[in-house]
Amino acid sequence: MDVDLHPPDDYSHRFFIWHEWIQAHGPLTAENAFEYFATSMFYDKQSNNQVLRMQTMHTGVPLANEAEELRRFKGIEFALVHAEPPSLFIIHKRDRLSPDEVRPLAVYFILNNRIYQSPDVYTLISNRLLTSLHSLQKSLDTLRTHRPAYTPRTGFVWPIEEPPSTDAAAANKKRAADGGGSTPATQETEELSSERGLGASSSDSKRHKNHLLLFNAMRTTAAHAHESFQLPAVATEEPVPETPITATAGRLSVTPAPALARAATPKGPSNAPTPQEPPAKGPPGGGKKKRKSELWDEEHPDASRH
Repeated sequence: MDVDLHPPDDYSHRFFIWHEWIQAHGPLTAENAFEYFATSMFYDKQSNNQVLRMQTMHTGVPLANEAEELRRFKGIEFALVHAEPPSLFIIHKRDRLSPDEVRPLAVYFILNNRIYQSPDVYTLISNRLLTSLHSLQKSLDTLRTHRPAYTPRTGFVWPIEEPPSTDAAAANKKRAADGGGSTPATQETEELSSERGLGASSSDSKRHKNHLLLFNAMRTTAAHAHESFQLPAVATEEPVPETPITATAGRLSVTPAPALARAATPKGPSNAPTPQEPPAKGPPGGGKKKRKSELWDEEHPDASRH
């Protein structure tokens, strides 16, 4: 069941046309356009225009200038402000505050013998915004249904497919011309089945690639984690003896033993002279030099005797 949410006095979603009146009075002009408007549901029977018509109804004297007569009243009135006969007429509904001051309330226009109520600025902007949001929502829903599969390496990437070349299109046409014996229904069924098969195979291959990428990423992460969290081994040259715990003054000492002093680092070769041992002493007198005369006597013993 359709429920109309518009207020009872809101006719912005409706229009008025009376074919019989048009046929009886002829095409609309600036003189009879307001008379045609007065027969519609947009016209207010409590307006100043209707009061003025009721006052002059029984006199039989037509109003020479209705606009000047309406200046004497205050309240709701209608006025024809623009006319382009026979297709377009614009009528204002306004509140007259003084002979020279009016406040517009609504706008109506007659277009091709149909009377419409012009929407206000709020309704116009809200309608345009709703239309834009609806189009955006529809576009996003379409994109969501055709969103590509996620890959750990590239994420969601839309494939860019090149348009088919003219040679491929010509080959397809030639193939279709050669196989003219098949019916269109059969060709359509074959195309659908081939597209489904290709779609299934492509999805399986993509899923397999994704699984391989995930497996490689997990294996690499595990290897790096094992290497980064493994503590390096400390090389010790000599075992450190344990210090026994001794009790002094009835109290057990739990203070850890002081660390052993580090071994002295061997120094490099020194430039200082090394002390040498004195040479061994020979027999007394062995180191003295003999005189030349003594040597000559030893060599010529005979000459020394004489």
